[in-house]
Amino acid sequence: MKTLFLPFIILLIFCISCSTDNEETLKKNVASYDVYVAGKESGIACYWKNNIKTNLTDGTGITPTKIIVENNNVYVLGISDISPFNFYLWKNNVKTNINQYIGMNLNNLNPAEYRHKIDDMLIDQGNIYLLGSIGSPVISGAYADDLCYWKNGVKTVLFTANSSFSSPYVTTRNFTIHNGDVYIPVNKRADRFVDSPNQVGYFKNSTYYTISTYSEHKSFRHISQGSNGVYLSMYDGSTNNTYYKNLTTNTDSYISQTVKMSFILDGNDIYDFSNGQNYFKNDINTPSFYAPGFTGIEDLSALDQNVYQIRSQSVNDQKDSYKVYINNTEVMHINTVNGIFTSIFAVQN
Repeated sequence: MKTLFLPFIILLIFCISCSTDNEETLKKNVASYDVYVAGKESGIACYWKNNIKTNLTDGTGITPTKIIVENNNVYVLGISDISPFNFYLWKNNVKTNINQYIGMNLNNLNPAEYRHKIDDMLIDQGNIYLLGSIGSPVISGAYADDLCYWKNGVKTVLFTANSSFSSPYVTTRNFTIHNGDVYIPVNKRADRFVDSPNQVGYFKNSTYYTISTYSEHKSFRHISQGSNGVYLSMYDGSTNNTYYKNLTTNTDSYISQTVKMSFILDGNDIYDFSNGQNYFKNDINTPSFYAPGFTGIEDLSALDQNVYQIRSQSVNDQKDSYKVYINNTEVMHINTVNGIFTSIFAVQN
């Protein structure tokens, strides 16, 4: 017994020591980062920093769509809950009306005709970038839409489409900034018909580059940037494959039949969270531990190998509640009767 007992004591001490070390490492990892979650509670737009809530100024009836933190400055983009829709930007809780910020000439009789849509927001070295479209009637019964990006409110027009079904038009999803250059991918069609093939290309600042021709039957899904360059998630309709294209090196990686759409990069690692229940890290299905029923990934951020998620639960196809996870630990929860979580962002403190 003495022979068996001594190794057991040594093993027990070792396990306790390892457990303590792991707990301390986890605490250190969590404590080293600030986690920001944008959302809405009691009908008011807000955000939480490490679970402490800040209501956004004049945020009633507005839903935040994205939160970004840079150099301790907090930026939140939001959209009004009712039509005609407008967009709003808060920097450190100072609210800006987007239609004024981008210099729209509103028609007071029918402001809906002078429409604008903001698809994405980025912050780079204190500069505020917005991606979207702006339009107004040009003649009776017709209209024109400009695909634009704005840097600190200054507009750059990339493409103009009119209402004719026979005219070319483009669709986009998001954009990214790499080494000071703005990358905006587009799926371009010769006309507006559903079965019209895509040409895939991107604007680097205001210069357009073609990635694939109409005959190649490809389309892009999402763009992100990391230490190794700028990546597009792509779908190849002729082979039913999806893959990532590095625009910087013109190379393709992780060619497979898994869905590749919404993704982010953390260093060299690609985190794709398109399929809902699990995310893919470098195209490897990575199950995470979450409460039963919370199978939808609403947003995901990764920083220094830590993964931050907003997950949702649906009942009868309706969102019922949301949870926030740091790695596999639940840190926040809200029911839809009280509010929602929409965007998550982590930054080293």
